[in-house]
Amino acid sequence: MRVSTKNQEKEETIQNQELELLARIKDDDCLLLPDCIYKDEGWSGSIPERPDLDRMRTDAVDKKFDVLYVYDRGRLARKYVLQELVLDELRKLDIEYISLHDINGDSSEERLMGGVMGLFHEYERLKITERMRLGKLRKVRENKQLLGYNPKYGYDYHPKRKENGNKVNGYFTINEAQAVIVKAIFEMSASGMSKYAIRQELAKRQILPPKAKRNMWSTGTLDRLLRDTTYFGEHFYNKSESVETKKPLNPEKKYRRIAKGSRKKRPGDEWMMVEVPAIINRSLFDKVHDQLARNKRFSARNNSKHNYLLTGIIECPCNYARTGECVVKSGSLYYRCSDRVNNISGLRKCYEKAVNATVLDSLVWSNVYELLTQPELIAQQAERWQRSDSPISNELAALKQQLSELDNVENRYAKMYGEGVMAESVYRSNFLTVQDNRLQLQRKISNIEKEFAERPVLSLEELVDGVVKLVQSLDFANKQQIVRKLVTKVVATQKEITVWGRIPLLTTEQVGLNAQHRYRRPSKCRQIYAFQCIN
Repeated sequence: MRVSTKNQEKEETIQNQELELLARIKDDDCLLLPDCIYKDEGWSGSIPERPDLDRMRTDAVDKKFDVLYVYDRGRLARKYVLQELVLDELRKLDIEYISLHDINGDSSEERLMGGVMGLFHEYERLKITERMRLGKLRKVRENKQLLGYNPKYGYDYHPKRKENGNKVNGYFTINEAQAVIVKAIFEMSASGMSKYAIRQELAKRQILPPKAKRNMWSTGTLDRLLRDTTYFGEHFYNKSESVETKKPLNPEKKYRRIAKGSRKKRPGDEWMMVEVPAIINRSLFDKVHDQLARNKRFSARNNSKHNYLLTGIIECPCNYARTGECVVKSGSLYYRCSDRVNNISGLRKCYEKAVNATVLDSLVWSNVYELLTQPELIAQQAERWQRSDSPISNELAALKQQLSELDNVENRYAKMYGEGVMAESVYRSNFLTVQDNRLQLQRKISNIEKEFAERPVLSLEELVDGVVKLVQSLDFANKQQIVRKLVTKVVATQKEITVWGRIPLLTTEQVGLNAQHRYRRPSKCRQIYAFQCIN
């Protein structure tokens, strides 16, 4: 006997199968040994490796029984080939096979008709699966309704139900306590923190991951959360499909209830969008998406041995990236086209020569330094930071707004607890989370206000001189950080280097230069450096 789902187990349908089998065995006046009862509860018939099916086949070889009773052929397997495989084993062992709901017999006609019944079992399974799939797609496509499944972290799912005789479709609502954490994760990522740094920060705040099986968030969970469009209001259904697991986490495990334990992404034109309440805005999501791309390009694992100032942003004119390479004999560092590095076997398409990394890094930094240390530019930025709409002032206002939102969240929880809608244990957990987030925000606000209070009053000359000296004393790590914030792309050959970057642009009257500046090195090097300032 066998049932394939947990719901069938709860509904005790396997007990109904057992009662019918026991009644037939009693009518046939047979003796049933206690250890010759075989049940696969919660196992799909499409999986050939099942605990009690394997035990039955082993016992058959050991001649522990003479007759095998089954509820129907579909209990052995849903696939016709697997059914015939098991039945053929039983015939070779001279074990009689009796199905309660199929055609039995040893003649050619009876075996043929029994095989037809087996094919119908497989067809029935495929038909049920396809009917359910098409039904779900129609509900989403036509009614834009959410179907029953575990909600995304930050949301609660309310299943479809009847209210006053009317059907109400399933829908998402924002889980306020989790939404605060989701916003914090997105904001930390947008600020430049890596997934590992975010993970450590969440652990420090004692914020548990969604399923709370471990005390530490995994980087995979964080990555999926940060790339999920659901959080700005666009939830997609039918994005992926179940497939058989090719590389299981525990390959030594023999029995698996789910054959299709992995998922494969479907083509984008098969996705169906359902609007849900947004936790963050689209601009923050896009900012995080760009930051994730930058983190990938600038990851420390891409180079941990040598210092390359332009790692992740330098390209070859052929559009391939240039990668750092050290000549072992001389110790010289070069930027080589990755087409050459990766295609040594003669399949390369690009034959651009390498560029000396030490010379190029020095050249780029000297010109970035010259642009950054213009007195007019420093004075202009100082005035900007002193205004009420400066970036630091805007950050302070945003933090105070988040603090106000937390007060509203806490009031809603208190109201739900007072009305008996929320259990005390749930209220306490959410209350502690809100309190922890409030302390974090208050700490940040206090630091910024302290910075405002302790801000020194400097003359313009002192300010310009201080900034110039500071930039002059930067170490490699700080120089690299500045270049990565300002420079978006470098295209280099041995003859010409073009750098695209973002530096606040002064007017022509202020600096007496055009928007594009060219600096020539000694003629024997035949190199031109071009920096394009972009508003």
